[in-house]
Amino acid sequence: MKVAANASRFDVAVIGGGSAGVAAALAASRCGARTLLVEREARLGGNAAHALVHTICGLYLPADAGEPVLANGGVPREIALALGGVAERAGKVWVLPAPPAALSALYGDRCRAEPALALRLHAELVAVELATDARRESALRLRGPDGEIELGARAVIDASGDAAVAFLGHADWEIEPPARLQCPSYVFRIEGVAAGATSGFERVRLTAALAAATRAGALPQLAESVVLRSCGEPGQVFVTLNLARPEGEAWRPLDPDCVAALEASARAGAEAIAVFLRDSRPGFAASRIAEHPLRLGIRETRRALGPVVLGADDVLDGVRRDDEVAVSTWPPELWQSHARASLEYPRGACSVPLGALVSRTHPRLGVAGRCVSATHEALGALRVIGTSLATGEAIGRAAALAVDAGVALGAIAPARVREQTRAT
Repeated sequence: MKVAANASRFDVAVIGGGSAGVAAALAASRCGARTLLVEREARLGGNAAHALVHTICGLYLPADAGEPVLANGGVPREIALALGGVAERAGKVWVLPAPPAALSALYGDRCRAEPALALRLHAELVAVELATDARRESALRLRGPDGEIELGARAVIDASGDAAVAFLGHADWEIEPPARLQCPSYVFRIEGVAAGATSGFERVRLTAALAAATRAGALPQLAESVVLRSCGEPGQVFVTLNLARPEGEAWRPLDPDCVAALEASARAGAEAIAVFLRDSRPGFAASRIAEHPLRLGIRETRRALGPVVLGADDVLDGVRRDDEVAVSTWPPELWQSHARASLEYPRGACSVPLGALVSRTHPRLGVAGRCVSATHEALGALRVIGTSLATGEAIGRAAALAVDAGVALGAIAPARVREQTRAT
């Protein structure tokens, strides 16, 4: 596929409108690059908007630092301050409550305010020919409600969450065997909950009651691992179900039929839990499900491979490098079992080098978010929203600099990316 003579042309095309993609597009456009942000759904926000993920992890240094201290400047700091929430301590880490609708709206407002940034929603990447030479354009084909369009871009950033650009463009990528892929989640929102019904030890009692009902056969197995959290609005609670892999078959998060079957089971389980709470807990007597997610919370699929592959030791040892362009602070959080996550806390913040954010096979392909070049274990730390914002901004700035200089993304000096981020 070649770039058609009449095709639209951009300096940077970002595929995926989740947190990583939004940060990449904002950074590239603010550096003066003519930027396109492509999102297949109707709104921005990725798992926050569509899977109702309602806290931002990875924004802050570990909680032993005392007060919450932001780990990265630039876009992560901008988003945290704009949300206006108060960070909450969760053991050794800090999290920031982020109502999904508010976060999605904030992303949309920030993107639409940038004159050099074009936003295309309801558009899915269906084909791409990635340039193998830093002087050529990549060709992309998008499918939307009005049919297919083709465009050219001097740099492409894969923030799809599934390494879709790397896959379609024949860049190097990998995926874990089905038995090692992290279990997904299903989050729904309940309203009409009495004040105090989920505060303090009441939340612990609720979780214990749901687990006991599951063991007794009164609730489906997926109610075994339930987390309840206030969403900041009076009378409303988010309920997170951590789902087991499909029984008797492989977990295939890129197979629509597999995902749809698990999603239907989770929805039925959510309804059963809502009825149980309404019938058995006085504080939930007037409650009802106000919102189901648009999709499962997928934690892991394909990831791209770069000249640097971050590993578990890099994260756990808090390795800092001269080629750092972002910082990761979250512990590797691996949902190998739906019952609980394994958490191993790192010695300190670790570097995310530029080499983990560029393709090792295609010089003008960058990656961010869940697509970063990392092992399965390291991705358990790097995939969270706060770090995705940081990796997105870093590769967005690098892409704009590379296009301006006419060089490969990996040829940009990491210090220049760091300097630009600190200056914002």
